[in-house]
Amino acid sequence: MADENKRDENLDIEDENLENEEDYIEAEIVGDESEDIKDDEKVNEYQERYQRLLADFTNYKKREEANKADFKKFAQSSLIEKLLPVLDNLDRALAKADENDAFVEGVVMTRKELLKVLENEGLEEIDSDGCEFDHNFHQAVITEASDTVEENHIIETFQKGYKLNGRVLRPAMVKVSK
Repeated sequence: MADENKRDENLDIEDENLENEEDYIEAEIVGDESEDIKDDEKVNEYQERYQRLLADFTNYKKREEANKADFKKFAQSSLIEKLLPVLDNLDRALAKADENDAFVEGVVMTRKELLKVLENEGLEEIDSDGCEFDHNFHQAVITEASDTVEENHIIETFQKGYKLNGRVLRPAMVKVSK
């Protein structure tokens, strides 16, 4: 009987221990739920940061690609600027030459070929004679009163202007009517 009492006491103690363990386990579960919520909030925060960072990086890549494209587009501008006086000298030489001369014909073909190569690289001439003066494309060297040309229009072009891929490389030097 004493053994049975001890056994019953031991069972009662084990039951109490189990009940305490259940309380402890329940308490842990409740604690885990609040931690899960905090963890979910952190995960959401990290996801938002990651998405922002990814968007920033994507925008950076697009900007860099655009910068590279612009660089490639205008990298040859220095060389083309150095070739413009050669083109001007060919124009001056041809202005006073006899068109029937074989040598002059060769110079004309050379000029056309040079201009064709430069145009393929994005060079274009700025219109000037008879056009309205635009300070973005023209540089007024002289102003003169004129009865034949409208006011603020170009009378004469002293030096041709050029654009490279839409950007002014050299403005046209012109005489403008008052």
